[in-house]
Amino acid sequence: MMEFIISFRTELIKIKNSFTLWLIVIGSAFIPVFFLLHHFYEWERYLPKPDENPWFEYFRKGFNGVHFILLPMLLALLIGLLLNIEHKSNTWKHIFVLPVSKTKIYFSKYLLLISLIILFYCLLLLFFFLGALILSLWKTEFNFLLFKPIYLYHSVQSGIVGFVVKSFISILGITAIHFWLSYRLKNLFINIGIGLAGVVLSITLYLGKSHSIIYFPYAFPVMMCNFVPDSQHFLSDFHINSIICFVAVSILSYIDFTKKFKG
Repeated sequence: MMEFIISFRTELIKIKNSFTLWLIVIGSAFIPVFFLLHHFYEWERYLPKPDENPWFEYFRKGFNGVHFILLPMLLALLIGLLLNIEHKSNTWKHIFVLPVSKTKIYFSKYLLLISLIILFYCLLLLFFFLGALILSLWKTEFNFLLFKPIYLYHSVQSGIVGFVVKSFISILGITAIHFWLSYRLKNLFINIGIGLAGVVLSITLYLGKSHSIIYFPYAFPVMMCNFVPDSQHFLSDFHINSIICFVAVSILSYIDFTKKFKG
């Protein structure tokens, strides 16, 4: 256990002076800031009705921007940068001669990635809330301070926390795929190119209303656009498929990393 903790701390030190943390901050602020500016320019369009909870439309439209293009591409870039540290400095072979098992190395990197994604969501929510506060101070007619900040209010499972959890689950498939690609592909731009191609194809499937979209991992975040939760089930079919993809690809990448990958 101590070896794993030390390995994880080492991974944290590696990203300290990299662009990775800045990418998390900039990426999480991009849509909320853009959304805030759009409210400033077209504020009359966004004013809610007197008795309407403004949080519903605010989070729905804001997260639509996050899910449609930003999230899949941000993941591909984030994971690529995270693993590219070893490729760029040519330190894989050095790492593998250390008295630390490949299993601990693999899971410490995976844990760091998941931690960064969770940090992204926390900052994203923070920036959205700060944006709502600024709008309320600017014009009280937005009514953000008069209602509870809930995404949908039909059931407990459809609150903000539940929605963010579902959003996180929707990106698990992409996360596993690009984690595997990122330590296998030394060229960062090829990794990003694969992510871009996946985003373009997922948008095509989404706009074309293809039934096969629920089996394409890159489309799972896009399917969170205008997402309405099922009152009978916490997870939709594409969420379950994302979990299955994550588990299957993670197992295969773990076997590849520990048995075949030499750096």
